[in-house]
Amino acid sequence: MIRRLRQLARLPASERLHLAEAIALCTLASVLLRVLRFRRLAPRLGQHMAESPLQHDAATIEQVAEVRWAVGAAARHLPWKPVCMPQAVTAQWMLRRRGIPSTLYLGADPARGYDAHAWVRSGAVIVTGGPRQERFAVVSSFA
Repeated sequence: MIRRLRQLARLPASERLHLAEAIALCTLASVLLRVLRFRRLAPRLGQHMAESPLQHDAATIEQVAEVRWAVGAAARHLPWKPVCMPQAVTAQWMLRRRGIPSTLYLGADPARGYDAHAWVRSGAVIVTGGPRQERFAVVSSFA
């Protein structure tokens, strides 16, 4: 615990803010996914079956990388270990707050008993859920 606090204290202020935002939004997403039916949450994820652009400028790519890091770090350190869906929702919300287009994908793998997975792409970057997304057939998307 002390080691983690020291690591947190050594982070630049901007990274601490990104991490705090990711922790708060991941907590909110985890709770909402447990208490709401998906059809109630889906309209808040974006336009159904839409896609975001595949390219970003260099400054946007840097912001996407910051969000990717923050969501991954939050997921690794939260005590309940959020799975792909809360991470994907968190990333999409963080990107949307920054005005960065993204697409949240829901996929299924029929070869493995319809195993499900969620991931987010922004530009050409897989923000959460990679590299496993390649084995999943896209069932739905939100942009």
